[in-house]
Amino acid sequence: MRVVIVGNGPAAASAIEAFRSVDTHSEIIVLSDEEFPTYAPNCMENVIRGDISEEALFYKGGFEFYQKYKVDFRPKKEVVGIDNKRKVVIVRGGEEIHYDKCLLAAGAYAFIPPLPGVELGGVTTAKNLYDARKIRDWIISGKVKSVVIVGAGPIGIEDAETLRHMGLTVHVVEFFDRVLPRMLDKYMADKYVKPLQEEGINFYLNHQVVAIHGEDGWVEAVEIRPNGTDKSKFIQAQMVILSTGVRPRTNLVADTDIKLHINEATGRVVGGILVNEYQQTSDPDVYAAGDICSGMDAWGNHRWIALFPPAQQSGAIAGFNMAGLKVKNPGLVDYNAVKTRSVTAGSGGTFEDAEESFSLEWDGKLVKVFLREGSVCGYQFVGLERKRNLNARNLFLRNTIIGSWAEKIMRDRGLGLEASGVLFHHFIRFRERKVSQEVVRAVRAGLLRALANPTHEVSIF
Repeated sequence: MRVVIVGNGPAAASAIEAFRSVDTHSEIIVLSDEEFPTYAPNCMENVIRGDISEEALFYKGGFEFYQKYKVDFRPKKEVVGIDNKRKVVIVRGGEEIHYDKCLLAAGAYAFIPPLPGVELGGVTTAKNLYDARKIRDWIISGKVKSVVIVGAGPIGIEDAETLRHMGLTVHVVEFFDRVLPRMLDKYMADKYVKPLQEEGINFYLNHQVVAIHGEDGWVEAVEIRPNGTDKSKFIQAQMVILSTGVRPRTNLVADTDIKLHINEATGRVVGGILVNEYQQTSDPDVYAAGDICSGMDAWGNHRWIALFPPAQQSGAIAGFNMAGLKVKNPGLVDYNAVKTRSVTAGSGGTFEDAEESFSLEWDGKLVKVFLREGSVCGYQFVGLERKRNLNARNLFLRNTIIGSWAEKIMRDRGLGLEASGVLFHHFIRFRERKVSQEVVRAVRAGLLRALANPTHEVSIF
């Protein structure tokens, strides 16, 4: 049997490991439009700072990973489509590669808004390793002193803190009334953003970018306006990072009958390629995993979740099933966190349609739990500000060009996602039962582990 995997991120790597644990003989071909082995996509701000090792960045072991699992890895092969009737994937340039089973794990691409001036030099996204290395080179060259980041989602916020601590003047423009608008409500977002403002990051909430201006092919200023007005402001900048969200690469199935995630009421596409609990698309020989697809989350909602943990989880499920097992996805985890060092924040589940909520302090964090029909549907947390220390491992401390900025570099402990994972692990236990006042009181007292012991799963009530 020949398995062709389109994409080379966390979903693809997990699929390879799962598949080979069952089937050690079938052929696996991996097609990637990049030249790198699998890398950690959530560490691009570490690449910009220069404080991540090759071993940590290429977390599966680099090119040796493909040798270990007997994979035919083909870099710089951009797949532009699939013909599932003929069972071939189509590479740019016309090459066709036959498959018996296919996994679409090509992820998502950075959305570039149609703004005047986006083609100027110094304007970039920060989605992949090419972007991160380019941003770092611009900074080290001394060419960039001020940056405008468009969008205050997780990537935008992490990059803002990183660039501020590297000595740049940082401006963040966000259309909504708060930072992290898809992770936090207004109250929690306001708590979170305060320490970042105190560090000198300038936030323009309820604003939109209307144009990017420059001369000689390079950006010089960004024109912004408060929402609902026509009065422009101009921010001087030598770099613009577009952090305006991502879109699933559903173009790969555009000419097929493979179904997308569509809102039945409106007929509008609201996610990625639709998959069942086995990660199969509407074509049983074509699977999808990671950011390219929409699956069922742990709360039972069909959702598109573009995050690292569900990519790994869905990739493993796809790998087992392509190898002939019948393994169901128990529900995609969707916890997330921002890796900012002065303060942390995270969330899981949904909160937009919650009917009630309650708050507590737990392990140095302000936690807000959201309920619908008496059961937990989501949570948010914001950490308290921590003491800041220099990180001697940061290569910028040894760089003579920016050595005077060392006092602005803070220690990066990598905290945040772990805390969100712990909260998700415990709160998810509540989804099938009602949350009584006794449970609320116990949660407020910090008895999360007693309420849902990860080993015994025995409630204290």
